[in-house]
Amino acid sequence: MGQKDLVSKKLERRPEIYADIINALLYEGKQILAPQNLYPAPVESIYERDDGALHSQYNDVSKYEMHHGKIMLRYTLENQTTPDYKMLFRKAGYEGAIYREQYDGTETYPLITLVLYWGEENWHPAFDMHSYFKRKKIPENAWQYIDNAKLYVFSMRKLPWEVRQRFRSDMRIIVDYLAEGKAYEPTDQEIRNIDDVMRLLYELTGDMGFINKMTELQHRQRKGEKITMCEVIDKFVARGREQGIQLGIEQGIEQGIQKGIQQARTEYAQSCTNLYITQGQSQQSILDMLQTCFQYDKEEARELYKECMN
Repeated sequence: MGQKDLVSKKLERRPEIYADIINALLYEGKQILAPQNLYPAPVESIYERDDGALHSQYNDVSKYEMHHGKIMLRYTLENQTTPDYKMLFRKAGYEGAIYREQYDGTETYPLITLVLYWGEENWHPAFDMHSYFKRKKIPENAWQYIDNAKLYVFSMRKLPWEVRQRFRSDMRIIVDYLAEGKAYEPTDQEIRNIDDVMRLLYELTGDMGFINKMTELQHRQRKGEKITMCEVIDKFVARGREQGIQLGIEQGIEQGIQKGIQQARTEYAQSCTNLYITQGQSQQSILDMLQTCFQYDKEEARELYKECMN
């Protein structure tokens, strides 16, 4: 994965992000895993190849969940941007090496591995060993004795809304932006880790705008400002300028630019409000969004909300 791998791992190493991913994907939004109970686990394991030589293999991000000094579980996140048709064997190799170490040790614990797939094409490789070997002419009675190791793959660009809404950290911003594309509507959720979020969005989209704004946004955050995706995207401003410039050219007057900007701003605010209403958001959260993202005053926000409700 190269640079994408490094950037995603840097964000995922943060305990609050790691716990949020596990809680959202594995525990269906329940806050089972607490960040303070996570501890780094080794990412390197050793295996022997056919030539007898020892080789290293590496996980992406692995952490222990510990209680009272004892390991309860070990979680591993593997990042992929392209399908890997032998990912099942990689997983089996990683986990097999760890279980083998436990055989010689004094402490035992189960392993959970999740694959975060960031690619655009669908994941086609098999999700379990039985599916992988289904083309082989294996006797029917043999299948029940073949361990059916499974692969748990989450397509991070295509998570449905009911899954995305489980996230509480910066990961919610990332998966929403990737899933919604041009229809993305920024919310008033604060971006906590500007550097990591901007870099990962850049690596996944190729949009230099995320990098260009990063330093400015970090500076504003250090001054105590709340930074949201409204400040990052500014889509309504860009669209308004384009419409306004076109109006100005056609009419030959400067007022056309300002009219286009105001019209696009209103349309975009209406679109966001209608989306929030459809999702069942409260009136107060919608008013807060209009004031935060669109700089409406309280009266303007109430008027727009009433128009959309009629």
